[in-house]
Amino acid sequence: MGNQKSKKLVWKNAPPARKIALSFLGVILVGAILLSLPISNRDGQSFRFLDALFTATSATCVTGLTVIAPVEQFNHFGQIVMIFLMQIGGIGLMTLVATGVLMLRSRLSLNDKIAMKEVLNQTNVMNFKLFIFGIIKYTLFFEALGCIFLMFVMIPEFGLGEGIFKSVYLAVSAFCNAGFDTIGAQSLSPYASNFIVNFVIMSLIVCGGLGFVVWFEIHDKFLDFLKRKISFRHFHHSLTLHTKLVIIGTIVLIFGPALIFFILEYNNPATLGDLSLWDKIITSLFTSVTLRTAGFFTMPLDATAMGSKFIMVICMFIGGSPGGTAGGIKTTTLMVIVLCVIRSLRGKKRTNVFRRHISRDIIVRSTTILAVNILALFTGVFLLTVFEDFSFMDILFEASSALATVGLTLGITPSLGVAGKLIIIMLMYVGRIGIITFITSIVRETGESEGIDYAEGHVIVG
Repeated sequence: MGNQKSKKLVWKNAPPARKIALSFLGVILVGAILLSLPISNRDGQSFRFLDALFTATSATCVTGLTVIAPVEQFNHFGQIVMIFLMQIGGIGLMTLVATGVLMLRSRLSLNDKIAMKEVLNQTNVMNFKLFIFGIIKYTLFFEALGCIFLMFVMIPEFGLGEGIFKSVYLAVSAFCNAGFDTIGAQSLSPYASNFIVNFVIMSLIVCGGLGFVVWFEIHDKFLDFLKRKISFRHFHHSLTLHTKLVIIGTIVLIFGPALIFFILEYNNPATLGDLSLWDKIITSLFTSVTLRTAGFFTMPLDATAMGSKFIMVICMFIGGSPGGTAGGIKTTTLMVIVLCVIRSLRGKKRTNVFRRHISRDIIVRSTTILAVNILALFTGVFLLTVFEDFSFMDILFEASSALATVGLTLGITPSLGVAGKLIIIMLMYVGRIGIITFITSIVRETGESEGIDYAEGHVIVG
């Protein structure tokens, strides 16, 4: 009894970053065990544990990379396990636990609130009861809406029961930016010309990748606009700087790469060349959106031009927006750094945008996130080049996809060796919980102050 109390106390007093890391690790291990059991597999035999671990990590970290085609390997029970792993990974285990705690005792402890602040990428301890229930409500709303629309395509093709199941699976996977599907090894390529499937999947990916904070703010302000309490101009000006940067960054990073893909692949017979103009536009947009850490595809990525692959790597590395289901360094991180660079080149010492000042702490944090993610990516690429025999672009693409929890591949995932799989597993895990969270979770806090303020030293850079 005393030992159990001691373990509970250790967990309760653990740093928030460690709680986040351990919660994801726990879900991954449970998922790997369930997926490795005969009850989850179509052939009724045990699934190799390393491959089950790879799949569970990819599902929980909402990545989408897989060494097998889930629909061919897992039966309905195994696929249901995948749905739960994706849902838990997308929302976060601690968010679901906090929901249960709030339903049972109506309040969170201060320690739990601090942990949730880290999970949800918030800057202060807020009214988490409304926020967490809002997350659950919006998640279920978007997934249910997407599921209903997908049924119009899936039920006529697969029948009532299987059509509903595939619709639910795809809706959860798309909103959580997971990238898994129950169609086959070619992902959504059979539906490249289907407007409903393309539109629904793209919408769910964007909705999940924008971040819940943005959706809550847009919802509240837009209701006031509809009720004519505020004008459209006031609606625009009342949005926070975070929301404005997310919206602008999202629009630019969707339509910019889509235009590049459209131009580079326009005459490529293996990708867009043989498609109609409308299908070329839709496929280019879909590819650009899915690079926001979703992992679906409707054209063979390994057949794209080298320039397209390079742009894909950049898009994957950037990812979605904070506080949502997407990975990557996040759109706001990029926007802050770009704005800081532009202001610096113009000789300005302060970074101002939309009549708001971006603090030095945010700029330092953004730079740190960029730097440590580049370091993690380079480390992963280096290790993969040591243990795997693939082209550099294939490896760079795979590592970027894993770290940014995207799930796209140029076809090398099933051919990875044991070392390669373990490296990708680690990149997916670190990418989902955040590299800074991962480092913080394993570094013991000393509680020491920053020490003496020394005289400023001059360093020549550039």
